[in-house]
Amino acid sequence: MKILHYLNQFFAQIGGEEKAGQEVLFIPGAVGAGAVIESTLKDHAIEYATLACGDNYFHEEEEKALSAIRAACEQFQPDLFLAGPAFNAGRYGLACAKICSWVRDNWRIPAITGMHEDNPGTKEIGRHVFAIQTGASAASMQESLKRFSLLIERLLAGDKTAIENFRAEHCLPIPRRFTVPSGAPDYVRAADLLLAKLKGKPYESEIPQIEAKATSHSQFDWQPQGRSRWRWSPKAVWYRKETLTVWRARADRDISSMRSRGVRTSGSGEFEAMHTGYDTSTVDKDPDRIVPLDAMRILEKSKRFKKLHDHYFVTTGTGAMPSKMEEIGAGIAEELAGSGVGAVILTAT
Repeated sequence: MKILHYLNQFFAQIGGEEKAGQEVLFIPGAVGAGAVIESTLKDHAIEYATLACGDNYFHEEEEKALSAIRAACEQFQPDLFLAGPAFNAGRYGLACAKICSWVRDNWRIPAITGMHEDNPGTKEIGRHVFAIQTGASAASMQESLKRFSLLIERLLAGDKTAIENFRAEHCLPIPRRFTVPSGAPDYVRAADLLLAKLKGKPYESEIPQIEAKATSHSQFDWQPQGRSRWRWSPKAVWYRKETLTVWRARADRDISSMRSRGVRTSGSGEFEAMHTGYDTSTVDKDPDRIVPLDAMRILEKSKRFKKLHDHYFVTTGTGAMPSKMEEIGAGIAEELAGSGVGAVILTAT
């Protein structure tokens, strides 16, 4: 059997973030995690090869990367394709998911990857790819590679029952979307669902809901200076005369952290929105479209609230790990509480 294994620049031992732009490399032989798997399978006639690629390069030059991977597959003719494990690394996980799905669809060979359940790559995995569940970090590398090797042995044996038992025990249950016929267009179904909800009638969303972990509100509530605990009205948010901050989400390069940026006059060229869901050119020309600093200054001068906070907060959106964003949210709440902020505006993109 021939095994071709995809690794990013770090796990291929090429380098760290400074090598994130590394083009696709074909390496004869096993490297890093692949060497462990090859050693475990030493009793089988395995020919091993490695593909190494920088995390940034794959996402910035996906078409070129896939073209290079196609050339490698044509040259090596693998019987099995591996990628990762990626644990909870977002860029790496997305690349592993996309490449395994692409290889499975185009080469019709078994494709195996591994990642944590919170990895955004789980949303890109094709239904025929084996997605082995791993821990959140490389601390679970040893156990993860044992699972890779065990699945490969079962594939070599051709035991379909054992393979399906492995999938049920060790692989992630990946949600799937299916196209189904409907008697009404989407906007009619959405309106009907909303009306049923407003009338207190039974309703069921067509979109599976992801259950978030229960969190105690007490750690996020704070008491503004000189006032009783803040109360939210179902109809409106009253700013009162409190310090106010504007929080703009989903428009920054940083994937895994929160940035606090100074509030100042927003002019063309001072702001760059990072978002793939809409044309950002109008926002870049007039940042007040997304962070309404002009309107806030007018309200501040008219004494609608005491003072606009000196900073606004920005986080990523798509691709963020839920556990990391939970940590960031608690940090934002703590910083706002310590700054005497009494109201927050969440702007949308």
